[in-house]
Amino acid sequence: MARLADPGAGPEAEIVGPAGYASGVTSRAIVLIGLPATGKSTVGRQLAAELNRTFIDDVDPGRAASIATEMAESQAGSALVVAVRSDPADNSSGSSAAAMAPLLAADPIVVWLDAPSPVLAARLATRAGASDRAHDTDRAHDTIVELDSQRRDSLVFHSTAADLIVDSSAGAGPGQSADQVLAQLDHVGPRQRMQIVRFELGEQRSYPVVVGRGAIAQLPSLLPTGVRRVAIITQPGIEVAIDPGVEHQVFQVEGGEQAKRLEVVGDLASRFARWGLTRRDAVVSVGGGVVSDLAGFVAASYHRGIPVVHVPTTLLGQIDAALGGKCGVNLPEGKNLLGAFKQPAAVICDIDTLATLPPVEFASGMGELAKYHFLGGGHLDRLPLPERVAACVRLKADVVAEDETEGGQRAILNYGHTLAHALEIATAYELRHGEAVAIGLLYAAELARALGRIDEARVVEHRRVVGVYGLQSQVPAGLDPAELIGLFSKDKKSIDGITFVLDGPGGIEPVVVEDRDLLAAALRRVS
Repeated sequence: MARLADPGAGPEAEIVGPAGYASGVTSRAIVLIGLPATGKSTVGRQLAAELNRTFIDDVDPGRAASIATEMAESQAGSALVVAVRSDPADNSSGSSAAAMAPLLAADPIVVWLDAPSPVLAARLATRAGASDRAHDTDRAHDTIVELDSQRRDSLVFHSTAADLIVDSSAGAGPGQSADQVLAQLDHVGPRQRMQIVRFELGEQRSYPVVVGRGAIAQLPSLLPTGVRRVAIITQPGIEVAIDPGVEHQVFQVEGGEQAKRLEVVGDLASRFARWGLTRRDAVVSVGGGVVSDLAGFVAASYHRGIPVVHVPTTLLGQIDAALGGKCGVNLPEGKNLLGAFKQPAAVICDIDTLATLPPVEFASGMGELAKYHFLGGGHLDRLPLPERVAACVRLKADVVAEDETEGGQRAILNYGHTLAHALEIATAYELRHGEAVAIGLLYAAELARALGRIDEARVVEHRRVVGVYGLQSQVPAGLDPAELIGLFSKDKKSIDGITFVLDGPGGIEPVVVEDRDLLAAALRRVS
């Protein structure tokens, strides 16, 4: 195998690596980031050996500036593989984050080595070699969770992200992780930075959500190991090029919410069976919330469950519908009354796909995004779009981690949705989901104020947030208030009575409200 040409040969020098790998990436250094035990040192050494580069391990802020200068000013600096230290120096920003700031200025290829927290905890416990392995694993898991939290809270982290994301927990070990990096270097574009959020579901169950421009290129590496065929479910008009890297067929369903019917589920399953799709294969959804709902439900049902990967192409899908594993279809009597919990193997939120959205569809996504302002998101409107999406994903991941199957806390994700679902049904889904949620947020605020749970200033803040995104703030004319209130009781949250998710002194929480006069009065304030 040929090695890297003379580092002084210029930016067009070629690297030749395993399996015929070839790329003109020699003008950029490679920087490895990740939590402890992801294998940065081992993978870094192997990459450096394969590419005939110099490896610098465990870089901290003290060394970062000098290394960054070398990377930016000399060809020798470009022939580096650098592993960044991952232990935070304090509670506000990790030393890895501080080290990344000068390194990023030199525009390296950033590789994010990722693995679920339980896997990393087990590795740390093995390193420690403690006699009480169970206790040591628990302690290591707490350490990993704390480090990940500090990393996510770091301002530098949000500008870091990565060009490549590799799951270092899968396969035969670090050697395979190095091979994955080598295989993908050809596809790295300039500043194609992505962030990754893990949905941690306990018992070593988790999945990555990749957010960034060009993220769709990560699909082949995010498919479960051993997948031979992929059924791609999409709708007409979704012009997104996708290549899962294995044999695949595209299955189009009709456009709009009407696709979420049992007849469509049955038709898809029959077509899968005729093609010969097995439980070793996978489903990939490409589209908005309707497609991810339908694909998740089919994947949960076919052969009693096959893997699904979601590629949401709408803002609503990227920040909500494709996340968390809830999927379902509609009945004439109500929305999502038939459903399942089917956690995806991965979710890919490619920000570039949002550029083609019609303005009304993008605005609909903003309605769902407005909800996250009141679930801990603060001033999301101050963030650039990729960071805004990643922040919403993290907020939802935190909620789902506490309540995967919607037994309690997860209900807060339905903030604004009780009226929203009623509006969708009453308008035969002519009102888009996010538009309906925006009105539902204002209604929930008015109802909470009438119940004495919040003050007028908090209601004004709800109106400010909805106004920032230019969203509709009133119930469409011509709808019957009595019909809308009647639909409240058919909402799937309503078990012991009409249930709303309302703001209050203790935060957002489910509240049973039976006073129909109060419900009607609050409705008049948003009509």
